[in-house]
Amino acid sequence: MDEDREKYNLKESQSVLLEHIFRQMYAPLFFYALKFVESEEVAKDLVQDAFLNILKQKEKKIDNLKAFLYRSVRNNCLNYLEHLRVEREFKAAEIERSAREIQFYDTHQTLVEKEWHQDLKKAVDELPDKYRIPFKMSRFEELKNKEIAEKLQLPVRTVETQIYRAMVILREKFKNKVLTLFLGFFSKK
Repeated sequence: MDEDREKYNLKESQSVLLEHIFRQMYAPLFFYALKFVESEEVAKDLVQDAFLNILKQKEKKIDNLKAFLYRSVRNNCLNYLEHLRVEREFKAAEIERSAREIQFYDTHQTLVEKEWHQDLKKAVDELPDKYRIPFKMSRFEELKNKEIAEKLQLPVRTVETQIYRAMVILREKFKNKVLTLFLGFFSKK
């Protein structure tokens, strides 16, 4: 390599020298990089970066070009592996943070839902019997208005009116709470 450097003046015929060195050194450097990174594409990129480092050194004298290239490839590989490690740690931390967040929100949501269900159950239980009974049959037992009317021996229109009035009372009771969302859930489509 040193005789190549003397034979070609780097400033005068840089491209000729680089092409010669590239042809001679690319394969050994590629296999050297492959031992570190185990990915052919990454190894190719890291070796090319090592050759680009020669161009960056044009003002400085490189005493042993072969050693410089091997050292550049090794450093590029180590930097790449360090970058992968940091990236993996960051992703692991993100996953852990997301899992904690999900767990917090799931726990919080479960508590809120439980509270909402308790409030709704209490409010339904406080309805007058003539509204509570058809409402529960409709929304909790999922009976059709006609079936409720038959069981309670009432006209279908009366059952519809009683369920409607139960909904009005519940909406009024929870108008300032998000619980209205649950009432929407219980509304038949």
